[in-house]
Amino acid sequence: MGTSSAGFRVGAFVLAGAVALLALLFFLTGGRFNHGVLYETYFRESVQGLDVGTAVKYRGVTVGRVTEMELAAAEYPPPDATAAGEPVYQQVMVRFRMDPDKVGATQGIKTAIAQGLRAQIVPQGITGLSYIDLSFVDPKIYPAQTVPWKPNETLIPSRPSTLAQVQSTLQNLVASLNQADIGKVADQLGQLISTLNQEASSGDAHQAVANANALLATLNQVVQQSDLPGTAASIRNLAGGPQTRQLLTQLDQTTMQLAKVSTALPALVASSQSAVNQANETTADLQTQLLPILRDMKTTTDNLRDLSAELSANPGRILAGPPPQGSQ
Repeated sequence: MGTSSAGFRVGAFVLAGAVALLALLFFLTGGRFNHGVLYETYFRESVQGLDVGTAVKYRGVTVGRVTEMELAAAEYPPPDATAAGEPVYQQVMVRFRMDPDKVGATQGIKTAIAQGLRAQIVPQGITGLSYIDLSFVDPKIYPAQTVPWKPNETLIPSRPSTLAQVQSTLQNLVASLNQADIGKVADQLGQLISTLNQEASSGDAHQAVANANALLATLNQVVQQSDLPGTAASIRNLAGGPQTRQLLTQLDQTTMQLAKVSTALPALVASSQSAVNQANETTADLQTQLLPILRDMKTTTDNLRDLSAELSANPGRILAGPPPQGSQ
């Protein structure tokens, strides 16, 4: 009987000790999780790859964790149905907690935001996961966003992810090329080259040169609007994967072709206009100059048309890799 009672007391003591240990661990873990200051930010893009517990980093050092993710319209309901369709209410709200001990002495969050502190989604390689990166950028390029509600936590403005910026740049390029109707220009160039070749034997290239004059003026405008050098420079600054290098190679080649023909275009337009106003026999020399330039421009416009079609079908390929097999 005594042995049984002693065993019971030992068992009860061990059980009580285990419960106390678990309570202590829970208390310490909960206290550590709740330690820190809450902030929130808003993203106008997909937050795929983020989740509760995702790291928040500053210069590679983890300084916090995501605690909540929700659509902005759910946290801050729009006043009416019309406002619900506004882009500001279509953002994703992400809250995160930062540990002051890991951040160290600061000059104040408001001062940091004024100096360019921004949050950005950054992918972690090919895993599909992402983290939130805090960094200082030029506040004039990435101004602090405004919202029509009072945030429940201190707001740290965001800036677009690299993928979002690249896609925006490419979409602007495609829109510019579509507006210029580069496919129609390429077809007109082919027809014009064929016409000049046919009329070479008769010497009657007067009408063809007149057509060339109008088309070259259009091409000159396309060259100026395309701004491929600027597009290539923007992409080069934004991303550096293998798909990016492949795209930049295409853009650089097309840019060199554009530079070649655009240098010759102004003088050629002037010469062709002069030839239109003169006798037919003066067009022979101009035709000799015109055909090589038109062939170069035909190659360039074909490249632009192919590039535009490819980017329209797969705008994210430069970061996400080539399109899946069978998708075309």
